[in-house]
Amino acid sequence: MKNEKLAIDGGTPVRSTPFTGPKHFWGDEDIRQVTEVIKTAPETWSKGHKIRAFEEAVAKRHGVKYAISTDSGSGAIHSAVGAFDFEPGDEIITTPVTDIGTVQGILLQNLIPVFADWDAETLNTDPEDIERKITDRTRAILPVHLFGNPCDMDAILDIAKRHNLPVIEDCSQAHLAEYKGRVVGTMGDIGAMSMGGKLLSLGAGGMIVTDDDDLARRAKGHSRKGSEFSGDLLTSLRPTAEGGGTEKGYSFLGDFHTMNELTAALGLAQVQRWDEYRDRRLVSAGILNEELYEVPGITTKFVRDDDIASYWVYPYKIDEDVLGISCEEFVEAVRAEGIDLIFGPYLKGQPLYKYPVFADERTYGTSRYPFVDENGNRRVDYKSLSLPVMERELPKVGWVTFRSGFSEDEVRDIGVAMRKVALHYAARS
Repeated sequence: MKNEKLAIDGGTPVRSTPFTGPKHFWGDEDIRQVTEVIKTAPETWSKGHKIRAFEEAVAKRHGVKYAISTDSGSGAIHSAVGAFDFEPGDEIITTPVTDIGTVQGILLQNLIPVFADWDAETLNTDPEDIERKITDRTRAILPVHLFGNPCDMDAILDIAKRHNLPVIEDCSQAHLAEYKGRVVGTMGDIGAMSMGGKLLSLGAGGMIVTDDDDLARRAKGHSRKGSEFSGDLLTSLRPTAEGGGTEKGYSFLGDFHTMNELTAALGLAQVQRWDEYRDRRLVSAGILNEELYEVPGITTKFVRDDDIASYWVYPYKIDEDVLGISCEEFVEAVRAEGIDLIFGPYLKGQPLYKYPVFADERTYGTSRYPFVDENGNRRVDYKSLSLPVMERELPKVGWVTFRSGFSEDEVRDIGVAMRKVALHYAARS
Protein backbone atom coordinates (compact mmCIF):
# COMPACT_ATOMS: atom_id res chain seq x y z
CA MET A 1 0.00 0.00 0.00
CA LYS A 2 3.00 2.28 0.51
CA ASN A 3 3.20 3.23 -3.14
CA GLU A 4 -0.48 2.86 -3.98
CA LYS A 5 -1.85 5.81 -5.92
CA LEU A 6 -4.23 7.95 -3.90
CA ALA A 7 -7.80 8.46 -5.09
CA ILE A 8 -7.28 12.22 -4.92
CA ASP A 9 -4.57 11.72 -7.57
CA GLY A 10 -6.71 9.46 -9.75
CA GLY A 11 -6.21 6.13 -7.98
CA THR A 12 -8.89 3.65 -6.92
CA PRO A 13 -10.67 4.67 -3.69
CA VAL A 14 -10.71 2.32 -0.72
CA ARG A 15 -14.50 2.54 -0.47
CA SER A 16 -17.05 3.12 -3.21
CA THR A 17 -20.30 2.56 -1.30
CA PRO A 18 -21.89 4.81 1.38
CA PHE A 19 -21.84 3.94 5.06
CA THR A 20 -25.12 2.32 6.03
CA GLY A 21 -24.56 1.41 9.68
CA PRO A 22 -27.11 3.44 11.71
CA LYS A 23 -26.03 6.04 14.26
CA HIS A 24 -28.59 4.60 16.67
CA PHE A 25 -30.96 1.65 16.68
CA TRP A 26 -34.63 2.56 16.43
CA GLY A 27 -37.28 -0.08 16.92
CA ASP A 28 -40.55 -1.17 18.44
CA GLU A 29 -39.73 0.07 21.93
CA ASP A 30 -39.06 3.60 20.69
CA ILE A 31 -42.35 3.57 18.79
CA ARG A 32 -44.20 2.17 21.81
CA GLN A 33 -42.87 4.76 24.23
CA VAL A 34 -43.59 7.72 21.94
CA THR A 35 -47.02 6.40 20.93
CA GLU A 36 -47.98 5.99 24.57
CA VAL A 37 -47.24 9.67 25.18
CA ILE A 38 -49.32 10.76 22.19
CA LYS A 39 -52.26 8.51 23.04
CA THR A 40 -52.42 9.61 26.66
CA ALA A 41 -51.39 13.25 26.16
CA PRO A 42 -54.74 14.84 27.10
CA GLU A 43 -54.62 13.18 30.52
CA THR A 44 -50.92 12.82 31.31
CA TRP A 45 -48.86 15.29 29.23
CA SER A 46 -48.36 17.76 32.07
CA LYS A 47 -47.73 15.10 34.71
CA GLY A 48 -44.29 14.10 33.49
CA HIS A 49 -44.49 10.31 33.90
CA LYS A 50 -41.86 9.65 31.22
CA ILE A 51 -39.63 12.44 32.48
CA ARG A 52 -39.64 11.02 35.99
CA ALA A 53 -38.95 7.48 34.79
CA PHE A 54 -36.13 8.63 32.51
CA GLU A 55 -34.52 10.66 35.28
CA GLU A 56 -34.68 7.68 37.61
CA ALA A 57 -33.08 5.42 35.00
CA VAL A 58 -30.20 7.86 34.45
CA ALA A 59 -29.68 8.33 38.18
CA LYS A 60 -29.59 4.57 38.71
CA ARG A 61 -27.07 4.02 35.90
CA HIS A 62 -24.78 6.68 37.36
CA GLY A 63 -25.24 5.56 40.95
CA VAL A 64 -26.37 9.00 42.16
CA LYS A 65 -29.38 10.27 44.09
CA TYR A 66 -30.56 12.84 41.57
CA ALA A 67 -30.85 13.18 37.81
CA ILE A 68 -32.50 16.37 36.59
CA SER A 69 -33.61 16.50 32.97
CA THR A 70 -33.20 19.61 30.83
CA ASP A 71 -33.95 20.72 27.28
CA SER A 72 -30.31 20.53 26.12
CA GLY A 73 -26.73 20.04 27.19
CA SER A 74 -26.25 23.81 27.14
CA GLY A 75 -29.27 24.12 29.43
CA ALA A 76 -27.87 21.44 31.73
CA ILE A 77 -24.56 23.26 32.11
CA HIS A 78 -26.32 26.61 32.55
CA SER A 79 -28.46 25.29 35.40
CA ALA A 80 -25.54 23.37 36.93
CA VAL A 81 -23.53 26.59 37.04
CA GLY A 82 -26.59 28.53 38.22
CA ALA A 83 -27.01 26.11 41.12
CA PHE A 84 -24.02 27.70 42.87
CA ASP A 85 -25.35 31.29 42.82
CA PHE A 86 -21.94 32.88 42.23
CA GLU A 87 -21.44 36.64 42.13
CA PRO A 88 -21.15 38.49 38.79
CA GLY A 89 -17.51 38.70 37.75
CA ASP A 90 -16.52 35.50 39.53
CA GLU A 91 -14.30 33.15 37.52
CA ILE A 92 -14.70 29.53 36.43
CA ILE A 93 -11.70 27.70 35.00
CA THR A 94 -12.45 25.55 31.96
CA THR A 95 -11.19 24.70 28.48
CA PRO A 96 -11.55 26.72 25.26
CA VAL A 97 -11.59 23.53 23.19
CA THR A 98 -15.22 22.53 23.45
CA ASP A 99 -18.62 23.41 22.08
CA ILE A 100 -19.66 26.98 22.93
CA GLY A 101 -22.48 25.46 25.01
CA THR A 102 -19.96 24.71 27.75
CA VAL A 103 -19.18 28.37 28.34
CA GLN A 104 -22.53 29.96 27.45
CA GLY A 105 -23.90 28.98 30.84
CA ILE A 106 -20.94 30.69 32.48
CA LEU A 107 -21.45 33.91 30.54
CA LEU A 108 -25.23 33.90 30.99
CA GLN A 109 -24.62 33.95 34.76
CA ASN A 110 -22.34 36.96 34.18
CA LEU A 111 -19.30 34.94 35.16
CA ILE A 112 -15.92 34.90 33.45
CA PRO A 113 -14.51 31.80 31.77
CA VAL A 114 -10.81 31.48 32.50
CA PHE A 115 -9.18 29.17 30.00
CA ALA A 116 -6.47 26.62 30.84
CA ASP A 117 -4.07 24.98 28.41
CA TRP A 118 -4.01 21.42 27.07
CA ASP A 119 -2.19 18.29 28.02
CA ALA A 120 -0.89 17.21 24.60
CA GLU A 121 -0.92 13.52 25.59
CA THR A 122 -4.67 13.32 26.31
CA LEU A 123 -6.12 16.38 24.52
CA ASN A 124 -7.75 17.34 27.81
CA THR A 125 -7.12 20.22 30.20
CA ASP A 126 -3.73 20.24 31.89
CA PRO A 127 -4.29 20.12 35.68
CA GLU A 128 -1.05 22.00 36.31
CA ASP A 129 -2.28 24.90 34.20
CA ILE A 130 -5.63 24.82 35.98
CA GLU A 131 -3.78 25.47 39.24
CA ARG A 132 -1.72 28.23 37.65
CA LYS A 133 -4.93 30.00 36.60
CA ILE A 134 -6.47 30.13 40.10
CA THR A 135 -6.98 33.64 41.50
CA ASP A 136 -8.89 35.15 44.41
CA ARG A 137 -11.87 35.38 42.03
CA THR A 138 -11.89 31.68 41.10
CA ARG A 139 -15.07 29.96 42.24
CA ALA A 140 -15.15 26.61 40.37
CA ILE A 141 -13.39 24.26 37.96
CA LEU A 142 -15.32 22.98 34.95
CA PRO A 143 -13.46 20.11 33.23
CA VAL A 144 -14.72 18.85 29.86
CA HIS A 145 -14.22 15.16 29.02
CA LEU A 146 -13.41 15.91 25.39
CA PHE A 147 -14.22 13.42 22.61
CA GLY A 148 -15.38 10.93 25.28
CA ASN A 149 -11.96 10.74 26.97
CA PRO A 150 -11.96 11.28 30.77
CA CYS A 151 -9.92 14.12 32.23
CA ASP A 152 -7.29 13.47 34.92
CA MET A 153 -9.86 13.70 37.69
CA ASP A 154 -7.60 12.70 40.59
CA ALA A 155 -5.37 15.68 39.89
CA ILE A 156 -8.30 18.03 39.30
CA LEU A 157 -10.13 16.93 42.45
CA ASP A 158 -6.94 17.31 44.49
CA ILE A 159 -6.53 20.88 43.24
CA ALA A 160 -10.19 21.61 43.93
CA LYS A 161 -9.95 20.25 47.47
CA ARG A 162 -6.81 22.22 48.31
CA HIS A 163 -8.34 25.45 47.02
CA ASN A 164 -11.87 24.76 48.30
CA LEU A 165 -13.43 24.88 44.83
CA PRO A 166 -16.42 22.91 43.52
CA VAL A 167 -16.06 20.83 40.35
CA ILE A 168 -18.69 20.90 37.58
CA GLU A 169 -18.13 18.08 35.07
CA ASP A 170 -19.16 18.50 31.44
CA CYS A 171 -19.88 14.95 30.26
CA SER A 172 -21.69 15.89 27.06
CA GLN A 173 -19.22 14.07 24.83
CA ALA A 174 -18.46 11.30 27.31
CA HIS A 175 -21.58 9.32 28.17
CA LEU A 176 -20.63 6.37 30.41
CA ALA A 177 -16.89 7.01 30.05
CA GLU A 178 -14.98 5.84 33.12
CA TYR A 179 -12.04 7.26 35.02
CA LYS A 180 -10.38 4.49 37.06
CA GLY A 181 -13.69 2.66 37.30
CA ARG A 182 -15.83 5.72 38.11
CA VAL A 183 -18.39 7.03 35.64
CA VAL A 184 -17.72 10.61 34.57
CA GLY A 185 -20.12 13.12 36.05
CA THR A 186 -20.13 11.39 39.43
CA MET A 187 -16.74 12.51 40.75
CA GLY A 188 -17.23 16.26 40.98
CA ASP A 189 -19.97 18.10 42.85
CA ILE A 190 -22.31 18.07 39.88
CA GLY A 191 -22.25 16.75 36.31
CA ALA A 192 -24.01 17.90 33.15
CA MET A 193 -24.48 16.24 29.79
CA SER A 194 -26.05 16.73 26.38
CA MET A 195 -28.35 14.15 24.83
CA GLY A 196 -28.69 15.73 21.42
CA GLY A 197 -26.48 14.10 18.81
CA LYS A 198 -24.34 12.32 21.38
CA LEU A 199 -23.87 8.66 22.38
CA LEU A 200 -27.46 8.65 23.64
CA SER A 201 -29.25 10.90 21.18
CA LEU A 202 -32.82 12.04 21.65
CA GLY A 203 -32.59 14.83 19.09
CA ALA A 204 -32.43 17.24 22.02
CA GLY A 205 -32.28 17.11 25.79
CA GLY A 206 -29.77 17.14 28.61
CA MET A 207 -29.28 15.87 32.14
CA ILE A 208 -27.75 17.01 35.42
CA VAL A 209 -26.53 14.42 37.93
CA THR A 210 -25.52 14.96 41.56
CA ASP A 211 -25.63 13.49 45.06
CA ASP A 212 -25.85 16.91 46.70
CA ASP A 213 -29.30 17.81 48.05
CA ASP A 214 -28.87 21.58 47.89
CA LEU A 215 -27.34 21.58 44.41
CA ALA A 216 -30.10 19.32 43.11
CA ARG A 217 -32.75 21.61 44.56
CA ARG A 218 -31.15 24.73 43.17
CA ALA A 219 -30.33 23.25 39.72
CA LYS A 220 -33.89 22.00 39.31
CA GLY A 221 -35.22 25.38 40.35
CA HIS A 222 -32.91 27.23 37.99
CA SER A 223 -34.11 25.09 35.08
CA ARG A 224 -37.74 25.87 35.95
CA LYS A 225 -37.84 29.67 35.79
CA GLY A 226 -36.18 30.21 39.15
CA SER A 227 -38.47 28.01 41.23
CA GLU A 228 -37.87 27.15 44.86
CA PHE A 229 -38.71 23.67 46.12
CA SER A 230 -39.59 22.80 49.69
CA GLY A 231 -40.45 19.62 51.55
CA ASP A 232 -39.05 16.21 50.71
CA LEU A 233 -36.40 16.76 48.05
CA LEU A 234 -36.84 13.55 46.07
CA THR A 235 -40.59 14.03 46.01
CA SER A 236 -40.44 17.72 45.17
CA LEU A 237 -38.18 17.01 42.20
CA ARG A 238 -40.83 14.76 40.66
CA PRO A 239 -43.45 16.56 38.59
CA THR A 240 -46.10 13.92 39.35
CA ALA A 241 -45.71 14.15 43.11
CA GLU A 242 -48.80 13.77 45.24
CA GLY A 243 -48.21 15.53 48.51
CA GLY A 244 -44.60 15.90 49.64
CA GLY A 245 -42.64 18.79 48.19
CA THR A 246 -44.09 21.95 46.73
CA GLU A 247 -42.83 24.41 44.16
CA LYS A 248 -42.75 28.18 44.64
CA GLY A 249 -42.20 29.95 41.34
CA TYR A 250 -40.24 33.08 40.46
CA SER A 251 -38.11 32.90 43.59
CA PHE A 252 -34.85 33.87 41.89
CA LEU A 253 -33.51 34.57 38.42
CA GLY A 254 -33.36 31.28 36.57
CA ASP A 255 -34.11 30.11 33.06
CA PHE A 256 -36.44 27.62 31.37
CA HIS A 257 -34.66 24.40 30.43
CA THR A 258 -37.25 21.67 30.90
CA MET A 259 -37.42 18.44 28.92
CA ASN A 260 -40.73 17.38 27.34
CA GLU A 261 -42.48 14.01 27.52
CA LEU A 262 -41.74 12.97 23.93
CA THR A 263 -38.02 13.50 24.40
CA ALA A 264 -38.11 11.60 27.68
CA ALA A 265 -40.04 8.77 26.04
CA LEU A 266 -37.25 8.34 23.49
CA GLY A 267 -34.80 8.47 26.36
CA LEU A 268 -36.56 5.63 28.14
CA ALA A 269 -36.30 3.47 25.03
CA GLN A 270 -32.71 4.41 24.24
CA VAL A 271 -31.36 4.16 27.79
CA GLN A 272 -31.86 0.40 27.62
CA ARG A 273 -29.17 0.31 24.90
CA TRP A 274 -26.87 2.95 26.40
CA ASP A 275 -24.18 0.51 27.49
CA GLU A 276 -24.46 -1.37 24.21
CA TYR A 277 -23.82 1.85 22.28
CA ARG A 278 -20.70 2.53 24.33
CA ASP A 279 -19.41 -1.02 23.98
CA ARG A 280 -19.97 -1.07 20.22
CA ARG A 281 -17.93 2.11 19.90
CA LEU A 282 -15.18 0.59 21.99
CA VAL A 283 -15.03 -2.28 19.52
CA SER A 284 -14.86 0.17 16.60
CA ALA A 285 -12.12 2.16 18.34
CA GLY A 286 -10.16 -1.05 18.89
CA ILE A 287 -10.31 -1.86 15.18
CA LEU A 288 -9.11 1.62 14.23
CA ASN A 289 -6.36 1.47 16.85
CA GLU A 290 -5.21 -1.79 15.28
CA GLU A 291 -5.32 -0.45 11.72
CA LEU A 292 -3.44 2.74 12.63
CA TYR A 293 -0.92 1.22 15.04
CA GLU A 294 2.52 2.77 14.46
CA VAL A 295 1.43 4.38 11.20
CA PRO A 296 3.87 7.26 10.66
CA GLY A 297 2.43 10.72 11.14
CA ILE A 298 -0.77 9.68 12.97
CA THR A 299 -1.37 9.63 16.73
CA THR A 300 -4.53 7.99 18.08
CA LYS A 301 -3.61 6.94 21.64
CA PHE A 302 -5.01 9.57 24.02
CA VAL A 303 -6.75 7.37 26.62
CA ARG A 304 -4.92 6.41 29.83
CA ASP A 305 -4.64 2.67 30.46
CA ASP A 306 -6.91 2.75 33.53
CA ASP A 307 -9.69 4.66 31.77
CA ILE A 308 -12.52 3.83 29.38
CA ALA A 309 -13.38 6.37 26.69
CA SER A 310 -16.87 6.30 25.22
CA TYR A 311 -15.83 7.67 21.81
CA TRP A 312 -18.49 10.17 20.91
CA VAL A 313 -16.07 10.62 18.05
CA TYR A 314 -12.66 9.08 17.33
CA PRO A 315 -9.92 11.73 17.56
CA TYR A 316 -6.60 11.60 15.76
CA LYS A 317 -3.64 13.94 15.44
CA ILE A 318 -1.36 14.24 12.46
CA ASP A 319 2.32 15.15 12.50
CA GLU A 320 2.72 17.77 9.80
CA ASP A 321 6.50 17.37 9.80
CA VAL A 322 6.25 13.65 9.09
CA LEU A 323 3.47 13.84 6.49
CA GLY A 324 4.33 17.16 4.94
CA ILE A 325 0.64 18.15 4.77
CA SER A 326 -1.89 19.92 7.00
CA CYS A 327 -4.84 18.33 8.76
CA GLU A 328 -7.16 19.86 6.14
CA GLU A 329 -5.17 18.28 3.34
CA PHE A 330 -5.14 14.94 5.11
CA VAL A 331 -8.93 15.06 5.49
CA GLU A 332 -9.38 15.95 1.82
CA ALA A 333 -7.27 12.97 0.74
CA VAL A 334 -9.04 10.49 3.04
CA ARG A 335 -12.45 11.75 1.92
CA ALA A 336 -11.44 11.09 -1.67
CA GLU A 337 -10.98 7.45 -0.62
CA GLY A 338 -14.74 7.26 0.05
CA ILE A 339 -14.59 8.11 3.77
CA ASP A 340 -17.00 11.02 4.24
CA LEU A 341 -17.06 10.59 8.02
CA ILE A 342 -13.63 12.14 8.64
CA PHE A 343 -13.27 15.80 9.64
CA GLY A 344 -10.75 18.28 10.91
CA PRO A 345 -9.30 20.24 12.40
CA TYR A 346 -11.55 20.47 15.46
CA LEU A 347 -13.08 23.94 15.95
CA LYS A 348 -11.37 24.83 12.66
CA GLY A 349 -8.12 24.81 14.60
CA GLN A 350 -9.04 27.78 16.79
CA PRO A 351 -9.74 27.74 20.55
CA LEU A 352 -12.88 29.60 21.62
CA TYR A 353 -11.03 32.70 22.77
CA LYS A 354 -10.13 33.38 19.13
CA TYR A 355 -13.84 33.63 18.19
CA PRO A 356 -15.63 37.03 18.09
CA VAL A 357 -17.72 36.54 21.24
CA PHE A 358 -14.47 36.57 23.21
CA ALA A 359 -11.90 38.28 21.00
CA ASP A 360 -14.26 41.16 20.09
CA GLU A 361 -16.22 40.99 23.37
CA ARG A 362 -19.65 40.68 21.76
CA THR A 363 -21.86 40.08 24.76
CA TYR A 364 -24.55 42.51 25.98
CA GLY A 365 -24.96 45.41 23.54
CA THR A 366 -21.75 47.45 23.52
CA SER A 367 -21.12 46.94 27.24
CA ARG A 368 -18.54 44.11 26.85
CA TYR A 369 -19.88 42.89 30.21
CA PRO A 370 -18.74 40.81 32.13
CA PHE A 371 -15.27 41.07 30.51
CA VAL A 372 -15.37 44.79 31.38
CA ASP A 373 -17.25 45.64 34.57
CA GLU A 374 -19.89 48.33 35.08
CA ASN A 375 -17.19 50.85 36.06
CA GLY A 376 -15.18 50.26 32.90
CA ASN A 377 -12.52 48.12 34.60
CA ARG A 378 -11.18 45.32 32.41
CA ARG A 379 -11.40 41.92 34.08
CA VAL A 380 -10.04 39.78 31.24
CA ASP A 381 -8.48 40.33 27.82
CA TYR A 382 -8.79 37.30 25.57
CA LYS A 383 -6.93 38.99 22.71
CA SER A 384 -3.74 38.83 24.75
CA LEU A 385 -4.31 35.24 25.89
CA SER A 386 -1.94 32.59 24.59
CA LEU A 387 -2.13 28.88 25.43
CA PRO A 388 0.94 27.57 23.62
CA VAL A 389 0.29 23.82 23.77
CA MET A 390 -3.28 24.18 22.58
CA GLU A 391 -2.45 26.64 19.83
CA ARG A 392 0.30 24.34 18.57
CA GLU A 393 -1.64 21.07 18.73
CA LEU A 394 -5.27 21.94 17.95
CA PRO A 395 -4.75 22.64 14.22
CA LYS A 396 -3.42 19.06 13.90
CA VAL A 397 -6.43 17.39 15.56
CA GLY A 398 -9.30 15.91 13.57
CA TRP A 399 -11.94 13.31 14.22
CA VAL A 400 -13.90 10.46 12.70
CA THR A 401 -17.65 10.44 13.30
CA PHE A 402 -18.62 7.16 14.96
CA ARG A 403 -21.85 5.23 14.59
CA SER A 404 -23.21 2.67 17.02
CA GLY A 405 -24.23 0.53 14.05
CA PHE A 406 -20.88 0.31 12.26
CA SER A 407 -20.00 -3.05 10.77
CA GLU A 408 -16.44 -4.29 11.21
CA ASP A 409 -15.82 -3.90 7.46
CA GLU A 410 -16.95 -0.27 7.55
CA VAL A 411 -14.57 0.56 10.38
CA ARG A 412 -11.69 -1.27 8.72
CA ASP A 413 -12.24 0.72 5.53
CA ILE A 414 -11.83 3.93 7.53
CA GLY A 415 -8.58 2.67 9.03
CA VAL A 416 -7.27 1.37 5.71
CA ALA A 417 -7.97 4.71 4.01
CA MET A 418 -6.29 6.72 6.76
CA ARG A 419 -3.28 4.41 6.71
CA LYS A 420 -3.06 4.53 2.91
CA VAL A 421 -2.99 8.32 2.88
CA ALA A 422 -0.53 8.61 5.77
CA LEU A 423 1.91 6.08 4.30
CA HIS A 424 1.77 7.78 0.92
CA TYR A 425 2.61 11.24 2.25
CA ALA A 426 5.14 9.96 4.81
CA ALA A 427 7.04 8.20 2.01
CA ARG A 428 6.89 11.30 -0.19
CA SER A 429 8.13 13.70 2.46
